[in-house]
Amino acid sequence: MTGYSYKENYYDEQYLTTEIKTVNHRFLDVFVHLPSFLSPLEMSIKELISSSFTRGKIEVSVYLRLKDTSSTVTPNLELARQYCDSLKKIIETCGLNDSVQLSHLIKYQDILVSDSKRDYESYWKWIKESIEGNIQEVNSMRSKEGDSTKVNVLFLLKEIEEALETVFLHVPEMEKLIFNCFNTKMTELVGEVIDADRVLNEVGVLVSKSCVNEEIERFKHHIKHFYKIIESNTDVGKKLDFVCQEMHREANTLGSKAVLPSITEFIIIIKNNIEKIREQIRNIE
Repeated sequence: MTGYSYKENYYDEQYLTTEIKTVNHRFLDVFVHLPSFLSPLEMSIKELISSSFTRGKIEVSVYLRLKDTSSTVTPNLELARQYCDSLKKIIETCGLNDSVQLSHLIKYQDILVSDSKRDYESYWKWIKESIEGNIQEVNSMRSKEGDSTKVNVLFLLKEIEEALETVFLHVPEMEKLIFNCFNTKMTELVGEVIDADRVLNEVGVLVSKSCVNEEIERFKHHIKHFYKIIESNTDVGKKLDFVCQEMHREANTLGSKAVLPSITEFIIIIKNNIEKIREQIRNIE
């Protein structure tokens, strides 16, 4: 689900910004953007995010501007001399009309040694506090989106229940149609002299094979389970997706047994609504 939060703070005269963006994703994917000197804190940030989210593509950006006194730069004079001598040899050997300049030497980053005073314990304390604030804001946004999704999902589920009830009411009509069709076929094949008991036995077998009562009862059980899960707070998305798979399986069986166009129409409504629900719950936690 989508969410966004941006925070900026000053800690001990040092400027910190943290930002979290979340978009829909079936699994949890965390991307952390940090200044290079904060790289040691990347795993801690990912663990903090993973403890708060179970789904979504989540981007975390952190920027920390340190005070000027937080580091000192020392020249490595011996190394600079070696670079200088080597460059002079290249000039002499190649017969170049040039001389070694300071601009040539400072291209070698190891000549200037930065002795940074890194207080990672303090950095992590500040960053953690700020990101936790981001998480609260993002969860608030995602919660509002989740409430809206829940209302829509429950509306679709209600339509499924109504369609399923209509299918159930048409079951006697379907059984009567099976009997009439079989009786007509038998009459066409053997004439008017038909063993009534044999016909009833054969029709009984056909009706048993085409009976949808068992599928409807299982479907109703899945719907009750769906209602129970959607009111819980733990790993709702994955559980609801599984229940939808089971409902879709029952809908396919109903469709294969249906012999009335009126039943087929409502089964299509059921299957379409299940797909709409699955599309929405794939992204919720």
